[in-house]
Amino acid sequence: MLYTTQMYSKSSLTPKQAKILEFLQDFRREARTAPTYREISNHFGFRSTKAAADHVHALERKGYVRCHSGRSRGIEVLSAENAFANDVIAVPILGNIPAGHPEEQTEYLHGTLSIDQAILGVSRVHRLFALKVKGDSMEGRGIHKGDWVVADADTHPHEGDMVVAFIDGQNTLKTLAKEKGRYFLKAENPNYSDLAPINEMTVEGVVKAIIRRVS
Repeated sequence: MLYTTQMYSKSSLTPKQAKILEFLQDFRREARTAPTYREISNHFGFRSTKAAADHVHALERKGYVRCHSGRSRGIEVLSAENAFANDVIAVPILGNIPAGHPEEQTEYLHGTLSIDQAILGVSRVHRLFALKVKGDSMEGRGIHKGDWVVADADTHPHEGDMVVAFIDGQNTLKTLAKEKGRYFLKAENPNYSDLAPINEMTVEGVVKAIIRRVS
């Protein structure tokens, strides 16, 4: 069984990301608006807008920009003061996570959650991500449909941790358990079965916080 953690690049900017950040700052200064992904692609000679979007999303994960969905010019460059004041971390929301039967999920960026670093208990250089919960297999640990879980890809998982996992080609949220030397995923609702990998299981992040909207 493959038992690893994976997600994202290191927190320091790559040369290309640094150039794109500089371009975003210059464009904003001159045009008083943000460039589109097409304009970024044209400037750097990318073959598709996806390449530009991938670089911008990496900048967002590292706290340099904020992307506002639904707007063609929705890239906001954050000042150092705004990005790091009060130890608030902008955690990217990367879609949904099934807390029920595993499903194949496509990662996509859908805004951010601003969370005080003290709540998460980890350094801002950790690769954090947030997912919205679907399903009810984790109700025994207080996780309900519609909650957000914030997970850390840089925390080593241990038995008993709640984890975002990829098991035999599908994603799920479960408790990491171990029996007779083998890891499996434990449901916290008697209506669901535990999951043991047939071929492969990858832990993508350890849950650090749960966020619930109450109204």
